[in-house]
Amino acid sequence: MSGRVITLIVLTCLIVVYVLYNTQPVGVKFLFWETELSKALITIGSFLAGIILGYIIATINQFNKQKKKRHVKNDKKGGGE
Repeated sequence: MSGRVITLIVLTCLIVVYVLYNTQPVGVKFLFWETELSKALITIGSFLAGIILGYIIATINQFNKQKKKRHVKNDKKGGGE
């Protein structure tokens, strides 16, 4: 197993323990919207949003690197016009 996978597993376990100890409701206000959610749902939602955002950013970076690689390769083929 890679270090990344182990780190993700440990982080997930720590978050699960935190969530289990923080089940009390909390008031949430966002713009014109107001509700009560448990700390557990807020924590899980924030964690998942972070994972999704990180994945999107990593995908965009990967795409940009591949695009740059192709551009450099094409410049070398074309003689650097």
